[in-house]
Amino acid sequence: MSNIIRDIKKNYLKMERELVTQLNYDVTNHQLTAGSYREEIWINFFRRIVPKKFNIARSVFIIDSNQNVSKEVDIAIYDEQYTPYIFNYGLIKFIPVEAVAAVVQCKSRNLNPEDLEEWADSIDVLKTSNDSIVRLATYIHIGKLKEDGSKNNAIQTATRPIKILCHIPVDETNTDNSKGRNKFDIVIEAYQNSKSNEKQNKDASEETSYSGNLKITFADNDLFTVLQKYNQSDMKDNSEISIKNSEQLKERKISNYKVGDETKKYTLLSFIFQFNQILMMINNPMFFPHKAYVDMFNNDIQEE
Repeated sequence: MSNIIRDIKKNYLKMERELVTQLNYDVTNHQLTAGSYREEIWINFFRRIVPKKFNIARSVFIIDSNQNVSKEVDIAIYDEQYTPYIFNYGLIKFIPVEAVAAVVQCKSRNLNPEDLEEWADSIDVLKTSNDSIVRLATYIHIGKLKEDGSKNNAIQTATRPIKILCHIPVDETNTDNSKGRNKFDIVIEAYQNSKSNEKQNKDASEETSYSGNLKITFADNDLFTVLQKYNQSDMKDNSEISIKNSEQLKERKISNYKVGDETKKYTLLSFIFQFNQILMMINNPMFFPHKAYVDMFNNDIQEE
């Protein structure tokens, strides 16, 4: 059995190196082709690691019921089962923020801090609506109201997408937050020619030599922070929400989901556990606020 586990680890290490090699392939003198090529690689990467309940779309816009529209999103990970509406204008897709679990910005070598900040701000301005009505097992859910009409002190009051930056830096030391990285929740960097892991590269496969690594940085430290950040984004003072088992969540660090030690790092395998645990803390998106979007369209008609 131990040999099977080792083979699985080696396979993920090989997949990681192959991913980095593909991303660093130089499409000479054709920047647009290179960008599209790398976006497709990143899309396939996320398709392999996120649960099938999520859909993945490329080159879309995220909207809310307040008529806010994000800048173009390279990759959106969203739940179409709970939020079936994808608004279209020709081939352009607009996805309601209530459905979106994560948004991804893909960049190649150079990072423009102003562009990254503007992009991230266009996501942060989006607000989910709780103007939803749905029948649950024992009562009718109406926004934040309980069955008796009193305020519903729910754990999930307003979600927001996880912001992910996928980048191909020149080397692994390129981690300056002043370049806009600090506006993202997760930063995935695919760099090559890492001397620090040269021995591990050789151990990964007897037949093939790989010289690439993923470096993944999380802004969040523990699951309690994750729960509040992505489920209670409307709360300025999260202390007013009482969360059961909060101490256990604070003790469960994102770093606890790493596979490896000081000598061997299985970054891709670790990320699968880490990212999916974060997604499970969001679990299902907000109940879709049909009336809020009806009001949005009707308000626009009145303004014509």
